[in-house]
Amino acid sequence: MTAFADAMVFLVVIMVAISVSVLHSPTHDSSGIGPDDFLDVLGSIEVKLSDLTDVDDDTLVYLIDVMALSMFKDNGVTGYLEDILETIYGGDGYTLFMEFGSASSSIGTERQIYLAEDSRSYPVSTGGALYVTLRTL
Repeated sequence: MTAFADAMVFLVVIMVAISVSVLHSPTHDSSGIGPDDFLDVLGSIEVKLSDLTDVDDDTLVYLIDVMALSMFKDNGVTGYLEDILETIYGGDGYTLFMEFGSASSSIGTERQIYLAEDSRSYPVSTGGALYVTLRTL
């Protein structure tokens, strides 16, 4: 009878060990922020214009407007977005595609398979729309 009890304890310990290893695997999304949640928040983020451009103006603008500007003029928004996305999804756990008019760009590592994807269209204050797609592992 004690052999049976020992076997049951052993199985419980193995199941706990497997659960912990799966929970802490690098592909597990522990942040709980899916692409849809991220893109919902992205449209409402305001930044100081002087933080992401060479314009000496502390006016608050929507990040979407600065992202649209980055399609035509290199500014600090790409690095800013990379820092945010790497914090949430890891160094190579995402790809962000942006399209504004005829210009397009992407941030992150392009992959063949993604676990989640979402897209949004955001109005830009100067006219037109910025189309953003976020794919995550």
